[in-house]
Amino acid sequence: MPGTMVRIAFEAQDGARVIFREPRTNDAAALMSFINPVIQEQMSGILMDKRFTLKQEKAWLAGVLKEIRQRRAVMLLVESEGEIIGNCHAMRRPMKHSHRVSIGIVLAKKARGKGIGEALMRATLELTGKRMKGLESVDLSTFEYNRRAQTLYKKLGFVEVARITRAVREGSSYFDELLMTLDLKKR
Repeated sequence: MPGTMVRIAFEAQDGARVIFREPRTNDAAALMSFINPVIQEQMSGILMDKRFTLKQEKAWLAGVLKEIRQRRAVMLLVESEGEIIGNCHAMRRPMKHSHRVSIGIVLAKKARGKGIGEALMRATLELTGKRMKGLESVDLSTFEYNRRAQTLYKKLGFVEVARITRAVREGSSYFDELLMTLDLKKR
């Protein structure tokens, strides 16, 4: 990985102390233990709907680490007492979209509502701006039922630019997907 690995100490609103740090090759099992319970949540707000095996998680992490080394991605994990409880991942889009980056964030239930998500997104956006030159906008998608996330994104300056009706199926119910963008030229 180029340069020094980023490690940022953060104190949550409830006084809990966490570390935002970049991923390492040996994080696959911890990442799998973090993401699989989120995947199983009803209306989790994430696209994934099937649990990951360790083999799948290792392959995914290897790809992410390669993208980070090539400065096409940034990822910060949230670590609490040796356990991963969240991550935020920004990835540069390809070709004629290369002036844009897509970002996503996921937190374990115990990390939500404590200011961790906002601080994590701010840190990821800042690191992304430092590592990826020429970016003009940051894109994300969220589901209409995920009001807490939408409130955070709007607070950070994201605006809704499109809505895809019935884009997401949760059980037998359908929900809209909202596409949001942050114009970096206006910051």
